[in-house]
Amino acid sequence: MHGPVRRALVVILACLMMMVVAIPAGAFGAGAPVVRAPQTAVFAPDAYEPDDTFADAYEFDPAVDGNTFYSVRTFDGTNTYAVDADDPVDYVAVTVEDTGTPIWVETMYLDGRWDSYVYIYAEDAADETDFLASYDDNDFFWNTYSESAYFIAPEPGTYYVGIQNRGYTAKYELFITVGDARRVAGANRYATAAAVSRLQWDNTTNPYYGTGYGPEYIVVANGLDPADALTGGALAAQLDGVLLLTNPGSLPVETKNEISRVAASRYWYDDDVTVLVLGGTGAVSDAVFKQLQQITHVNDVQRVYGSTRFETAAEIATMTADLGYVETTAYVVNGYAPADALAVAPVAAWDYAPVLLTNVNDVPDATMGWLAANGITDVIVVGGTGVVGTAAFDELDALYNVTRISGDNRYETATAIASYGVDTVGMTPELATLVSGESFADALSAAPLSWWTGGPVLLTTPASLHPAVVEYFEDQGIIGSTYNDGIGCFVLGGTGAISDNAYEAFRDLYKELPARPL
Repeated sequence: MHGPVRRALVVILACLMMMVVAIPAGAFGAGAPVVRAPQTAVFAPDAYEPDDTFADAYEFDPAVDGNTFYSVRTFDGTNTYAVDADDPVDYVAVTVEDTGTPIWVETMYLDGRWDSYVYIYAEDAADETDFLASYDDNDFFWNTYSESAYFIAPEPGTYYVGIQNRGYTAKYELFITVGDARRVAGANRYATAAAVSRLQWDNTTNPYYGTGYGPEYIVVANGLDPADALTGGALAAQLDGVLLLTNPGSLPVETKNEISRVAASRYWYDDDVTVLVLGGTGAVSDAVFKQLQQITHVNDVQRVYGSTRFETAAEIATMTADLGYVETTAYVVNGYAPADALAVAPVAAWDYAPVLLTNVNDVPDATMGWLAANGITDVIVVGGTGVVGTAAFDELDALYNVTRISGDNRYETATAIASYGVDTVGMTPELATLVSGESFADALSAAPLSWWTGGPVLLTTPASLHPAVVEYFEDQGIIGSTYNDGIGCFVLGGTGAISDNAYEAFRDLYKELPARPL
């Protein structure tokens, strides 16, 4: 089952659990009624209050607020199990100049009791019931009570975004992007990976969701040498997990805190949470391994490794196969060409296939041995003859059905891989995760996120949006998805990895494409 299907089953089970909890004690036999103590979380009004009417709405101004309007909000008051929060709604006014402009709204949980939904209103709306669109339970993020709402403006003018939380008090983050892309970044590569993890699983400490929510597996790799993280990205994606980074000799606080947070709900339910450490002690030391074992909420820590990057990739593939996520195809990339491995990881995950490594001119024994032992019939070689030479290709071609996917450079190779993912394995044509093609640190966690959204990974030059990205979406004819509440694209990394110039060109790429039906 692909990610969205698995996550749907998780939500169904969680809902059944909540229904059982909600059944009165008397339904099981005679006895005193259960009296629930009130929830004691109290939140003060946020800096944008009052914003409970259209007239009081904060006016989003990109010149002041930046490319994406970001704010930390509260629904304030003293919450109980009854619906009686003092602050029932937050409004923001958004003005657009052109018909067809996307207004993309996201909420992310921070604290309290949380189940958000979003409304979009015209400027002349009569009241809160006179909405143009409503959004709840976004299909791209089944396992969250946060929301993503992707609205296409039918005409220029001012629109009101309304956020509600079923009357409960809570603290949350609000993102409003006018355009098709939002940047996800932290202060460093470790914080960026943690931010991507939280984007996938933001509700793990939300009591409204119940227990048993979160990834069963957390993959940890060396953040300074990308070799193991690149092949581990497909594994993390297949497991519906997250990929976090570490220094070889010490565990960053950003990674430690995110592991504890993302594992909290499963720990409450006595579900196992396993951390998979990629690479030997030269990549991730025993000291870091011990630190991981000591993190609250972690049940087990395992090391997946070989004596070389090629053997480690084969061991990762073996774990993927043992867990049932390998069919008859494998992807082979140059073990020293991280750009190609970045782009192929989510495609391989969608194809139920591992990523293995090769040298330019010969295929290592570890790779050939794994292919022979695991029933592989088809091999996809990624990259041109400069990264996987003719001799290596012929070595594989003598035993398997081999296809080469490549372009004239890493950027065109990435779009060729993306097109293959869309056309052959069913990935989403209107979405992508954009990463730097030159600085890979912030891009290492892209595979699980791209697995989640279904959008392939594309590469760009840092200073300006690479023409291959533009051409890819021109071929697709659309960017941004309105399916089941909708979602835009994500850009990973700060301005050092992808400049504001490149980001803004990507965010506004919808202007270069044919107008979509409204």
